[in-house]
Amino acid sequence: MNRFIFLFIVFLSVIPYSLGQKQQEYGYHPPLKIPLILSSNFGELRPNHFHMGLDFKTNNRIGYRLYSIEDGFVSRIKVSPTGYGKVVYIDHPNGITSVYAHCSEFKGQLDSIVRITQISEQNYAVEIFPKKNEIKVKKGQVIALSGNSGGSTAPHLHFEIRETKTEHALNPLVYGFDIADHKKPEIRGMKVYGLTKDGYQFNKKAVKKTASKGKTNYYISGSSIIIPAHYLSKSGGIGFAFDVIDRFDGASNRCGLYGSILIIDGDTIFGQQTDRVPFESSRYVNSHKDYQEYAHLRRKYHKTFKTRENPLPIYTKQGLGIFKKAKPGGKYKVRYIAYDAKGNRSVLQFDLLILNGKINSKDAIATDSTYLIPSKTKRLTKGTTEVDFGRSTSYEPLKLDASKINYKIGNAETPVQNAYKIKMSLDDVQDGKHYLDITTAKGKHRSINVLYDENLLIFEPKYFGTYKLKRDTIAPRVTPHNFKNATSSLNGKSLQWLIRDIETGIADYDLFINGKWVLLEYDGKKKKITYTRDASFVGKKELLLKVVDDCGNVKVWKKVMVFN
Repeated sequence: MNRFIFLFIVFLSVIPYSLGQKQQEYGYHPPLKIPLILSSNFGELRPNHFHMGLDFKTNNRIGYRLYSIEDGFVSRIKVSPTGYGKVVYIDHPNGITSVYAHCSEFKGQLDSIVRITQISEQNYAVEIFPKKNEIKVKKGQVIALSGNSGGSTAPHLHFEIRETKTEHALNPLVYGFDIADHKKPEIRGMKVYGLTKDGYQFNKKAVKKTASKGKTNYYISGSSIIIPAHYLSKSGGIGFAFDVIDRFDGASNRCGLYGSILIIDGDTIFGQQTDRVPFESSRYVNSHKDYQEYAHLRRKYHKTFKTRENPLPIYTKQGLGIFKKAKPGGKYKVRYIAYDAKGNRSVLQFDLLILNGKINSKDAIATDSTYLIPSKTKRLTKGTTEVDFGRSTSYEPLKLDASKINYKIGNAETPVQNAYKIKMSLDDVQDGKHYLDITTAKGKHRSINVLYDENLLIFEPKYFGTYKLKRDTIAPRVTPHNFKNATSSLNGKSLQWLIRDIETGIADYDLFINGKWVLLEYDGKKKKITYTRDASFVGKKELLLKVVDDCGNVKVWKKVMVFN
């Protein structure tokens, strides 16, 4: 039997069996009692991170009951106007932690401890770590209601499973939840690159083709891709990337790829299976994907190679996945297999043809000291500005213009892995009003907080782009939302204000009624704060609302109102 056919048959038979076995080992209660339909899955490519859980649809509504998947105890509760919003973490005896995010409200003892903490700390945003077994929960117990809090863009449940000991995110799809999936991954395109021995991409040495669905498998036009000999180098090779998405039953949402295998002339040179992603490594999604295709076209190209600096644990094959056997005039059979957690698979097969000619005379990209190398540190100075780059600042060798580093660093569309430092010598009052305004991709402005060190201003951005030192001396704006400034009495249950800051953002907000602090709910998406009063709260009251931005500027709104 042909070696490749034998290996492929083994793959077809073993992978679904192992997945099925793993899924049957667990008997978890579903986190929702409505049909489990996904809008996003684990490992989906996102800006600067992998999606670290499952997003369950909730019929565009809030208020569905959320259930603990197993016995355990609440180990963490957090309330934030951004990120996960209202979120619950439950540790289970088998060494995993389940996470329920974007809740609209907590139930039972959870709700009580959150309110007590908010009042005690006089803050809406709180984080609580109850002691082990302080708040016990049973399998199937209602712990919260689904919602749209935090950074959520629509009502849904963001659900995660983590390994308790390491806090690494695990793929919930292999833990036996009843999620219907009969759809195969969709291969939409492929790309081939000329690479160095370390997996870096040679500039302008890449070509791509669209993939189409045939009767059984996927194909590219002409069933082959042709590249010139100068894509090759003495110690480098060829790399591939594939634009792949997946979908689940009951929804048309474009979800992420679970696993893939690349086979060339019968040899498996690459494997990927997204079962685990450490949070500290999630930003390396920018190394795994073709970030230029993602930035410009939102195309989700998964590389079947990696650089030496990429620590992601999603790769199942040793080595970098670089095809180094390619030679001028060579012809090679390439087979790419994409599969999901239920064992549905799609296959793309084509020939790689390399023209005759000379190979690339250069064997590396960074040919002089103007390059920032991912594995090395670098310092640049211009006038009173110094920029320090640590290891793994960039994902690829990056050419920098030292003459511009006092106002521009790199390209705004190039992602950054680890923050670098900008140090400015400045004889000015250190009053906390300074900040760095960086113009990043698509003209977006990001403010970076200052750290003072004697006569230095220090900033630690995680973005490239043009930047400018600014001072924020303007207080936030406060505008009544569901009533007018002239209103002197209130009949309704709530008071709402819009709070905005045009430069550095909102840092704090407090409402005092007759001198007593009261709890506000903050919706970070709508920049709206809400005070909900108790029915017994009536009479003439003095209101004082204080809003502070990240540079310490304060806006005070005062009014005497009658509560009916």
